[in-house]
Amino acid sequence: PAGDAGVTVARNRSNYRLTDADQLGAGGAKQKFRQNVAAIVALRKIEAESRPATQEEKAILAKYTGWGGLPQVFATAEEAPKWKAEQAELKELLKWEEYTSARATVLNAHFTSPTVVRAMYAAVSQLGFTHGRVLEPACGLGHFFGLMPEAMAARSQLTGIEIDSITTRLAKALYPDAVFLEKPFEKAVLATNSFDLAISNVPFGDYAPFDSRLNPKKFLIHDYFLVATAEVVRPGGLIAFITSRGTLDKQYPQTREAVAKTCDLVAAIRLP
Repeated sequence: PAGDAGVTVARNRSNYRLTDADQLGAGGAKQKFRQNVAAIVALRKIEAESRPATQEEKAILAKYTGWGGLPQVFATAEEAPKWKAEQAELKELLKWEEYTSARATVLNAHFTSPTVVRAMYAAVSQLGFTHGRVLEPACGLGHFFGLMPEAMAARSQLTGIEIDSITTRLAKALYPDAVFLEKPFEKAVLATNSFDLAISNVPFGDYAPFDSRLNPKKFLIHDYFLVATAEVVRPGGLIAFITSRGTLDKQYPQTREAVAKTCDLVAAIRLP
């Protein structure tokens, strides 16, 4: 947006900037549980007082890793006896709808290393992207926003989509200048050709989202994200996803053919 005399005002100035000091993903399972609980408690206080999060609180919120690596907290005491106290604590902490929503994320809430996120931004920068309308269609806590290069963030409009209630609310507290939609990607109403860049580590799973228009072939969730994202990124825009050998190497080419109808492959890096 332009200010007085055409001076450009930097965007996203209230958004949290992730650094190595945040130590994302550090610690064992019990430590991650404690950090998740601390983030939820801090979020509750922020919401109860109807105010923005402080920098100190944002540092606590940023350590939330979700429940993808902690399925044992949703097990029974008989199934995971060493987690009995944590199981009881989580049921006490979360409202029932929050609990069921959090439990449903166990399959898909996977953590993306800052090393990988930074490498993806380096790649899109090399391909010529400097700023624009950016979509994170499976944003989780919003690490792709927190690790975006500063110059890019200062000139970009950020939109994130996240299915889980608590994760979305945490992301809004961390990145108040971004727009977040709390819903499944297949239910998000986004204009065709409206984004310059989509960047994400989209979910994996053995199920197909219902979308009569974009998923009549019943692509599994990961492949569906590729096909549906191609609809909302403009011609000449970029899609940068962590994808799987399941998508790239599978015998049946339907997904690759569907994406190739509207997209060109401009770069691929095969991770070890």
